[in-house]
Amino acid sequence: MTDITQDQKSSRAFRSVRTRIQLDLPAEQVRLLDQLGQNLAVRSRADLIQEAIGALLWIVRENRSGRRVVSVNPEEITKLSHVVELASPALSLSADGGYEYLVVRPHPWRRQLYLKGRNLTVGQLVAKMNANKLTTEEAADDFDLPLPQVREALAYYETHRELVDQEFQEERRLLEARGYDFGPSALP
Repeated sequence: MTDITQDQKSSRAFRSVRTRIQLDLPAEQVRLLDQLGQNLAVRSRADLIQEAIGALLWIVRENRSGRRVVSVNPEEITKLSHVVELASPALSLSADGGYEYLVVRPHPWRRQLYLKGRNLTVGQLVAKMNANKLTTEEAADDFDLPLPQVREALAYYETHRELVDQEFQEERRLLEARGYDFGPSALP
């Protein structure tokens, strides 16, 4: 059994404490919030708010240290010295979509990505893999997909599991309401 230091206990306690915050926003701001979340490839509104708080905190710290936060054309940045750049995983993914084999498709309620060249969402691929107990290689072979595409879809699922699982459950509810019976769920 390992000993846990007081710092580790405090860190665990801090991570496990959550407070629910309710916001009343006009419909237009909610639309903008959701659009920003899609552009940044975050899993939820909570993740988007955390990204926003992190960016705002960085700006406040830079201002308090006497620095200015400015926007610069990429070709001009080499002319500047002592530059500090804001780095965010969500921003880096959103720059070019971050994916080679996955694409965004317009849909009334679905936000997860689709496999490029297929009418197949990441969630549908994962559900079929789980239902048929397919390995990554077997799925690539069975669906006639490049192995890197299946790997990228699985990596996307791991980072967007909450969104994909919610949409899977929503689709299941919609189909069951139309009379379809599926038996046990194929997603974990």
